[in-house]
Amino acid sequence: MTLRSRIQLALLTIVVILVAPAVYGLSTLWELREIANNLRTRDAVGALALGRLQTAFGEVEHLQRIYIAFAGTAPETQRDAGQRIEVNIQHFEVELDRLENAGYAAGTQPTRMRWEELKEALREEQRLANAGDLDAAETYRAEVVNPGFAAVGQTVDPIGAAINRAGAEAAERAQALAATAATTTLIALALALAIAILIAGWLTRSLVPPIYELRRGMGAVAAGNLEPELQISSDRQDELGDLARSFDRMTNQLAELDRLKAEFVSVASHELKTPLSVIKGYVSLLQEGIYGDVADAQLKVLGSVADQTDRLNRLIQQLLDISRFEAGGGRLELRPINIRAFLQDLATSFEALAIQNQIDFRMETRDHLPETIAGDPDRLNEVVGNLLSNAFKFTPREGSIRLRASGADRGVVIEVEDTGIGIPADQLPRVFEKFYQVENEAQPKSIGSGLGLAIAQEIVEGHGGTITADSKLGRGTTFRVFLPRDMAATAA
Repeated sequence: MTLRSRIQLALLTIVVILVAPAVYGLSTLWELREIANNLRTRDAVGALALGRLQTAFGEVEHLQRIYIAFAGTAPETQRDAGQRIEVNIQHFEVELDRLENAGYAAGTQPTRMRWEELKEALREEQRLANAGDLDAAETYRAEVVNPGFAAVGQTVDPIGAAINRAGAEAAERAQALAATAATTTLIALALALAIAILIAGWLTRSLVPPIYELRRGMGAVAAGNLEPELQISSDRQDELGDLARSFDRMTNQLAELDRLKAEFVSVASHELKTPLSVIKGYVSLLQEGIYGDVADAQLKVLGSVADQTDRLNRLIQQLLDISRFEAGGGRLELRPINIRAFLQDLATSFEALAIQNQIDFRMETRDHLPETIAGDPDRLNEVVGNLLSNAFKFTPREGSIRLRASGADRGVVIEVEDTGIGIPADQLPRVFEKFYQVENEAQPKSIGSGLGLAIAQEIVEGHGGTITADSKLGRGTTFRVFLPRDMAATAA
C-alpha cells in the first residue's frame, strides 16, 4: 500500500467512526422531535377537543331541562332552548369526530353508541313535553334520559384518561430514548475516539520513524559521512521506501565521487612532485652558476622561482596528507611522548619569531599533566606548530601568545591562545573546512592554502582526540586540542 493510500484510508476511517455517532445522535433527535410534535399537536388537540366536548355535553343537559321546564308556558324560551340544544349537539359530534381523527377512536366508540341512544331519548322526551303530557315526560326523564346522560358521562371520562395516558407514555418514551441516546452516543464517541487514537498512533508509527531515520541519514551526509546506514527496509513498497532507495543510491554515488576525487587529488599531487623536483633542481644549478654566470637581477628572479617551487611542494604535500587521511590511509607512528619536553622544544623553536615580532610568548603547564601520552610526535608537531604559526601570523606587535598544557580526564588538553584580530562568529564554524580562509576588514585573506587546520583536525581525530576553536573579534582566538592518554584507546 502506498503512503498516500495509507493516509487516505486512515483519514477516511477516522471520519467514518467520528461521523457514525453523530448520525445516530441526529436520528435520535429526529425521533424526539416527532414525539414532541405529537405531544404538541395530537395530545394538545385531543385535550382541547375533550374540553369542548364536555362543555357541549353539559350545555345539552342544561338546555334540555330548560326546554322541558318551559313546555306549554313560554314558547319562545322553549324554542330558543331547542335551537341551542341542536347547536350543542352538533358541537358535541364535531369534537367527537375530532377526537377520533386525532387517534382516540378506540376510546370514543362507547361514547358515540351511548350518545346516539341519548339523542333518541332527548327527542322522545321533547315529543312528550310538546304533546302536553308532562307527567309522562318527567317519568321518561327519570327512567331513560337521566340514565342516558349518566352513561354518556361515564364513557367521556375514559377518553380523558386515554389522552393523559398517551401523553405520559410519550413523555416516558422520550425520556427513555434521550437517556439511551445519551449513553449510546457517549459510548460510541468514546469508542470512536479510542479507535481514532489507535489509527493515529499506527499512522504515526508508520511515518515518523522512517522520516526521523531519513533526517538522521541526511544529517550524517551533511556532516561528511557519505555511507550512513538507514534502518529502513529496502523492501518497503511505498513512497518512503522509494525515498530510502533513492537516498541509498545518492549516498553511494556521492561516496564514489568522493573516492574518485580523493584518488584524483592524490594521483595528480604525486605526479606533480616529479616535475617540480626537476624545476627545483635546475633552479639550484642556475643559482650555483653551473650553466654560466648569472646576473644579480637574474639571481633575484631565480630566488623567487625557488620560493614558489617550495610553496608548491608544500601545497602538494598537504594535499597528499589530507587525501590519505580522508581515505583512511594516513599513517600514525604511535609511541610514548614526553609531553613537557615535546611542547618545550616547540616553544623554543618559536622564541626567535616572538622576539623578532615583539610578542610576549610563553609556555605554561598546569597541575595533573601526565608524564607521557601515546601519539605520533611528527604529526603532533605539525598540528601544534600550525596553530602557533597562525597565532604569530595574526597577532600584532606587543601582543601575547600562550601555549598551555593541562591534564584532563583520560588525556591532555593543549591550548594555543593569542590576542590577535580574532575570527568573525559567522566564519568560526568553517575554519576547519578544506581551502577555507578567514577574511575580515582587520585582516584580508592571508596567503596560504587553507589546508593547515583541515590537516590538523584529521591528525587529531586520527589520534582519537578533538580540536575546537573559540574566538572574539578584535580580542583574540583560542584553539583547544584534546588528546587521549591511553594508547590502546587511541589505536581503537
